[in-house]
Amino acid sequence: MRLRVKFAKVGIGRFLSQLEVMRALQRAARRAGLPLALTEGFNPHPRMSFGPALAVGVESEAEYVDLELKEPQAPGQVLEALARELPVGLKVLAAWEIPLDNPSITAQVRCAAYQVEVEGLAPGQIKEAIQRLLAQEEVWVLRKGKEGGRKINIRPGLYQLELKGEATLEMLLSLSPEGSVRPEEVVQALDPSLNIKNIRRTALYISCGPDRLIPLEHGRHL
Repeated sequence: MRLRVKFAKVGIGRFLSQLEVMRALQRAARRAGLPLALTEGFNPHPRMSFGPALAVGVESEAEYVDLELKEPQAPGQVLEALARELPVGLKVLAAWEIPLDNPSITAQVRCAAYQVEVEGLAPGQIKEAIQRLLAQEEVWVLRKGKEGGRKINIRPGLYQLELKGEATLEMLLSLSPEGSVRPEEVVQALDPSLNIKNIRRTALYISCGPDRLIPLEHGRHL
């Protein structure tokens, strides 16, 4: 049996690295007594598959993990068992049964939605900066990596950008093996005067068109 579990990473949980989140969920599943299926080999470990990594310091209300179980379990009972064992900052939200041959979350996801709180400009100035940015056919930013920096064009992966309230940017950005756009890169391209106060990932989608689908909607909700 395979379950896809949706969970949140908020508050103090945003300071956990992807590896720390993985370990926390593995420990919680073990302490909860879930009949986890194990990999083969000299050092077997639980068959758990996580979604796209989230940067340290970024909150999320839309993270996912796939659990493979040796015995059938009611998704609601699995959620209750995990909730009792997870540390502060991690919270399970929902669970769906999915086929054993269902693609991994990372293989399915194509875009992500974010809310980014900023400061440094008045609302009118932010709206003008958004209009200028979206009017451009190419938007080049410097992406730093282990081997230095390289310029990338983020415009093709910037699907939506608008201001909500006085200082919250809502974005829909590409997030796939073919290429991704980071929220901080969009803020950088908008205006150097803007500072980021907080970033929260609000959704992952396997389809980025008008009828967007989340990774749970291809499974069976129980």
